[in-house]
Amino acid sequence: MNDTGLAAQKLHAALTALQQNRPDAAREAAEEALEGFSTGNDRTGAAAAHQVLAITHIMAGRVEFALAHIDAAIPLRETTGDWEGVASLWQERFELCVRMGDLDGARAAGMQHVAASERTNDRDAQAHALHQLAQVVLQLGNDTEAEALVQKGLWALDAPGAERGRAALQLLYSTVWMQRKDFDRALTHARQGLDLGRQAKNRQAEVDALQHIGTVHALKGEYQTARKVLEEVLVGRELMKDVEGRANVLRELAGVEFSLGLTEEAFERLDYAVRTLREAENWIGEITLLQLVQAMGDEHERADRALAAASQLVRAAAATGDREAEAAAHFALATRLAGMGELFPARRSFEAAHTIQQALGLEHEAAVSAGMMGQVLVAAGEVDEGLSYLRGSLAQLDALGSEAADTVREIIEELSPKAES
Repeated sequence: MNDTGLAAQKLHAALTALQQNRPDAAREAAEEALEGFSTGNDRTGAAAAHQVLAITHIMAGRVEFALAHIDAAIPLRETTGDWEGVASLWQERFELCVRMGDLDGARAAGMQHVAASERTNDRDAQAHALHQLAQVVLQLGNDTEAEALVQKGLWALDAPGAERGRAALQLLYSTVWMQRKDFDRALTHARQGLDLGRQAKNRQAEVDALQHIGTVHALKGEYQTARKVLEEVLVGRELMKDVEGRANVLRELAGVEFSLGLTEEAFERLDYAVRTLREAENWIGEITLLQLVQAMGDEHERADRALAAASQLVRAAAATGDREAEAAAHFALATRLAGMGELFPARRSFEAAHTIQQALGLEHEAAVSAGMMGQVLVAAGEVDEGLSYLRGSLAQLDALGSEAADTVREIIEELSPKAES
C-alpha cells in the first residue's frame, strides 16, 4: 500500500470500528494503515495508527503491546513538532503505568508529559500535567518535590478564570502538609481551595474542598467539627449523584463517629457505603468496605456485625468472578462461624471452600480446608468422620511438604484416643 490516501482510508475505518466497539476490526485496519503510512513516510499518519493500535490493545488488556505502540508514536510526533500530540501520548503512558501500579514509570512519563506540555501554549494542560505528577511523587514519598510541582502549577494558573484549577492544586498542597503532619497549614490550603472553588462557582470543587477540610479536622482530633463538615459533604455528593464519592465520605464519617463513640451510627454509615458500592457494581470497593466492617466489628465487640459482613463478603467475592477469592471468603466465614460455636454452618462453608479449591487445583488450600472441616466435625460429635477428613488432610499436606502438617498431626494424636474409646 504505497498510496497514503489508502492508508488514511484504513485509519478512518479503524476509528469507525473503534466507535462501534469492534476492536479486532479496528486493529486489523490500523495495522494496514500503519504499513501504508510507514511506506509513504507519513509520520503523522503512522503516529495516529500507532495510537489507535495502542487503544485496541488496551481494550484487550494487552498493556505491554499498548506501551510499545505509544513508545513508537512519541518520536514520530516529536519530529513533526506536534507537541500537543506528544503530550497526549505521554499522558496515555502515564495512565497505563498508574493502572499497572508502576509509580516509578508513571513518574518518568509524568515528567516527560510536563516537558511536552511546557512546549505548548496551553497553561491549563501544563497545570494538569504538574498536578498529576505531583500526586504520584507524593505517593512515592517525596513531599519536597511534590510541593515544588504544586507551586509551579499555581504559577502556571496565575491568570483570572483559572480558579477551578488553582483550587485543585491548593487541595493537593494541603495533602502535602497533611503528610508532613502540619495540620494547621493543611487546613489553610484546604480553605483556600474552598474559596477558589466558590469563586469558580464549581460545585464539584467546593464539595471536594469541604471534604478535605473535614478530613483535616478529623486528623486534628476535632471530631465534632469534622462530622458537621462531612455531613455537609455527604449532602453535596448525594445531590451530584457521585456514587464513589458518597461511599468515600460515608467511610470517613464512620471513622469520625467511631472516634466519637457513636458506634451504631458509624456501622450504619458503613452499611450505607456498602450498599452504595453494591448498587454501582463496584465489587472490589464493596469487598474492601466489608473487610473494614469485619475489623470494626471485632474491635468493638460486635460479633453480629462482623458475621454479617463476612457472609456478604462471600456474595461480593462471587460477583467478581474470582473463584479463588470466593473460596477464601467461604474459608474466612467458616473460621469465624467455628470460633462462635456455629458448627453446622461452619461445616457448610468449609465444604464450599474445599469444593472450589479442589476444582481450581489449589491442593494446599484444599487440604487445609479439609483439616478445618475435620476439626469442626469432631467438635460436633462426629469423631470418626472428622478424623477421616483430618487424616486425608495430613496425607496431602505431608505430600506437599507443608509445615501445616505438623499441626494436623498433633490434632490427630490428641483425638485418636477419643475415637478408640
